[in-house]
Amino acid sequence: MGSMMTGLYIGLSGLRTSSNSLNTTANNLSNVNTTGYVRQGVVNKDAIYNYVSTTSAVNKGQSGLGVAVSTISHVRDIFLDMAYRKENGRQTFYDKLYDSVYEIEVKMGSVEGIEGIAFQSAISDLRESINKVAEAPGNLVSRAALAQSAVEFIDKSQLIYNGLVKYQKTIDDEVVSTVNRINEIGDTIRNLNQRISRIEANDVEQAMDLRDKRDNLLDELSKYCRISYKEDSNGVVEVSVEGVHFADDLSVNYMGCEKIEGSNFAKPVWRGMADQPVYNLNTTISTEDNTDIGGLKGLLVARGTLSPTAASMVEPDPADYAGGVNDQDYKDALSEYNRYKECCDTSIIVNTLANFDKLISGMVEKINDIFCPETTYTAADGTQYTILDTDKAPLAKDGSTGIELFTRNYTERYTEQVIDGKAMYVRNDTNTFGNRSAYSINNITVNSDILKDYSKMALTTRDGADDYDIAKDLVNIFNDKTLHYNGGLHGLTFEEFYETMTLDVATTGKIYKSMADNESKLASQLDDKRQEVMGVSSDEELGSMIKYQQAYNAASRYVNVVSDMIETLINRTGAR
Repeated sequence: MGSMMTGLYIGLSGLRTSSNSLNTTANNLSNVNTTGYVRQGVVNKDAIYNYVSTTSAVNKGQSGLGVAVSTISHVRDIFLDMAYRKENGRQTFYDKLYDSVYEIEVKMGSVEGIEGIAFQSAISDLRESINKVAEAPGNLVSRAALAQSAVEFIDKSQLIYNGLVKYQKTIDDEVVSTVNRINEIGDTIRNLNQRISRIEANDVEQAMDLRDKRDNLLDELSKYCRISYKEDSNGVVEVSVEGVHFADDLSVNYMGCEKIEGSNFAKPVWRGMADQPVYNLNTTISTEDNTDIGGLKGLLVARGTLSPTAASMVEPDPADYAGGVNDQDYKDALSEYNRYKECCDTSIIVNTLANFDKLISGMVEKINDIFCPETTYTAADGTQYTILDTDKAPLAKDGSTGIELFTRNYTERYTEQVIDGKAMYVRNDTNTFGNRSAYSINNITVNSDILKDYSKMALTTRDGADDYDIAKDLVNIFNDKTLHYNGGLHGLTFEEFYETMTLDVATTGKIYKSMADNESKLASQLDDKRQEVMGVSSDEELGSMIKYQQAYNAASRYVNVVSDMIETLINRTGAR
């Protein structure tokens, strides 16, 4: 009789586990279209076995007690998860870099949304207007055309340069928002860890929905940073970001943003680690070393640490500064140079901005040097001065000299001084505020005196004739190979320099695009494999439902058989 009651218990265990399996399958089917849902599976185990022995004359035997539910599991592959998250982060890294290149290409080929207006046309228009002046230097119409071409040239230059600087600010804003989102994810993971740990503490219930949410957050976090993680016996996941502890069930190591010295750009830091920088951006970007992972790092590399000018590309010489190494202007220039060197090889925006300013300032200075030729004068006390070469300088129609086509804001080109008893025009290196002044994009305007009176353009000889030699020199500078791109050995014309710069941008863009596309394919393939494991297939679940239904029916029939046997035994033995 006891063994029959045991059989009844076994049958009931089959009914119970089959019913749980059917419920789990139904839950899977209900969530077949739920984003982020992970397929659940019932893991069964044998019930406890009893050993049966009465006397030594009776052989020892054992009797099973049926089946029991071991756990309701997430059907995931942790190795596929880790592989996917790494490649997901690497894809986002290169996506951010390519986005920056694409923006540069847009700016170079479109000014304020006006399609087809390329900056190269501004160079061509300036050259063409100079060619017209060379045909008739005294013609005021040609001079006016040159002045207006110069205005358009500067306007378009500033639009492109300032557009890229504005885009840098947009990237910087995205850096801050990404850091904030990372912190939000950290808070949520900590809260989920706490809830999962409480729910699963009794080893009876599984917090499946909460685990799904946590896994989805890990997927998202992997887009922003290089992560690692491990789960303890309590179901708590400890997450590390960039090799530093980030979140568990007790705390979050929050990121913050600090301003880079000498810049308004933000750098991510660890608040709980005395504002230690999250990234060392001086490390080589390498797939082998896994230093090319995470959209946040991609943003930082793309943005760079400054908006440079051509001056940023040249290491300053303390001898050029009144105070030497202690001169504040020298310190500022050295700091900017060092920051440029740190990111010029990785940030295409920084490199483009510096080279673009180099092109503009180079063109402006070459043109100005034609109108205002200079020489070096050594005074009796040994002091050297850069002065206007009045013997070679052309004149305006009113006889004035030293009139440049492009001027610097707040800076006159010359100051008249008496040196060794002679009146000389001495070149100014500082502006009215006492700071060093250079011909950089945002510091250049077309001479307002010339725009008011085109006769002020210095294209007249000392005998009052049109100065064809000066006009010819202006034409020739467009054929001179005087500019060098990124320290290259071969000299380039203005137009060749611009073409080389745009080609460099395009080539870099192709590399980033190729890397991003490859990583996208790899991440997609890994995610597909993940979905094969954890995704819900309606066909597969329907097949499982039939299987569990049959198991339920079998257990039910077994219970009926045992019940009939017990009833027969009772009836035939006369038990009441």
